[in-house]
Amino acid sequence: MQVVDDYDAEELFDEIEFGARADKAEAHEKIGWSIPVGEHGRVLFLKAAAEHWAMRDDLAHARELLAEIADGPDEGVLSVRAIQLTIALREDDTAEAEALLAQLLADFRKDLVTTSTCHFVGDCLQHAGELKKAHRWFTLPLSNVDPDEDLDDLEEMCVVARAGVRRQLGLPHDRYDAVADEIEALREA
Repeated sequence: MQVVDDYDAEELFDEIEFGARADKAEAHEKIGWSIPVGEHGRVLFLKAAAEHWAMRDDLAHARELLAEIADGPDEGVLSVRAIQLTIALREDDTAEAEALLAQLLADFRKDLVTTSTCHFVGDCLQHAGELKKAHRWFTLPLSNVDPDEDLDDLEEMCVVARAGVRRQLGLPHDRYDAVADEIEALREA
């Protein structure tokens, strides 16, 4: 078994993730399995491997990896449950998707869900045609944010995505939508 310190784990992860290689799933998985249960990096690497397997449409293998780490400490910016949700949505497993959304919401209320995860979940729901649910997930991380204050990049992404969903739903323009318009105008300039 390989013990990896935090710095080495991040460096190895970046080397695989941002390198020009076709075997990202295999590389992440190999390192993930080499790290003992409970050690930093195991969840990070196995979760990344699952994401890459899912991108290759090997959903069964991705599910197996995610089940292995579901009860481990979350590492990285995306929740394991969020990745499980993408698979459930792709497989039209409504019951599993609803259960995962309920657990993700409970995790959000305990302050265990990042803005990245909220955006990721909203994006997955939007692509699945679940616009009202997507709207909720794009809005959740903004609940304690003043739209007239500086937003970080992820909050801006949520504001812009939320505005797009609101347009699709035919909802009236609000202050966040005005901020989204300003952000989009700046990006186009």
